[in-house]
Amino acid sequence: MSIDADRIIAIRTDKIVYRDGNTVLKVFDPSYSTADIFNEALNQARIEETGFPVPKIMEILKLDGKWAIRREYAEGITLQRLMQEKPESRESYLDLFTDVQRDIFSLKAKQLNRQKYKLAQRISRAPISEEQREVLLQALFSLPDGNATLHGDFIPSNLVLLPGGGHCVLDWTHVTEGNANEDVARTYLQLLRRFGESTAERYLALYLSKSEARRADVFAWMASAAVALLALCRPSERSFYLEKLNQYMP
Repeated sequence: MSIDADRIIAIRTDKIVYRDGNTVLKVFDPSYSTADIFNEALNQARIEETGFPVPKIMEILKLDGKWAIRREYAEGITLQRLMQEKPESRESYLDLFTDVQRDIFSLKAKQLNRQKYKLAQRISRAPISEEQREVLLQALFSLPDGNATLHGDFIPSNLVLLPGGGHCVLDWTHVTEGNANEDVARTYLQLLRRFGESTAERYLALYLSKSEARRADVFAWMASAAVALLALCRPSERSFYLEKLNQYMP
């Protein structure tokens, strides 16, 4: 399948995302789990049912023998691009970012996977020692449960501001139900890697000022968040998340 370079949105080891007219196609490698592909579409459909602004899933199809998900194209600009182009406005962008994340936490989506089950899967596949695996699993199940809706990859590139006002949120692959503090920890680590300590700390301060959570509540989840990111990250990101995992190991 030949795709013009200007239509490509993202390329990963096991998938490619590109624009197709007024839609977006995410095409998966044949090695990708068929069950995981259908579960991804199902998860996003469950978020759609809440009325939250997301690009709607249109179909699941096969292209040249590969499974693909087609969704609406979100015409707008990502918060990540705005933060890069207008660093002087980063505070207001982070303020919006934390508001949207809190809105997600309050969604009443049905039949989502449980957070700890998904995290246990990530721990089992992460490139770590068996001793670390055992310690992390024990620590994970000692942490408090929750019933918030968690995006699982809430980063500025997944928040799109629309031309007519409003916004939508992309990529619900990792959505689960559980404790909001782990989702915040995961966002903190990704902001730390992409934008540095100042932005990550400002994000966390803004979030804490709007919630009843304490800094210690979020940092209790840092090891779980780091190993979840380590299990899925690109090779170029591995050393960063491994360093953070070692820093926050229980």
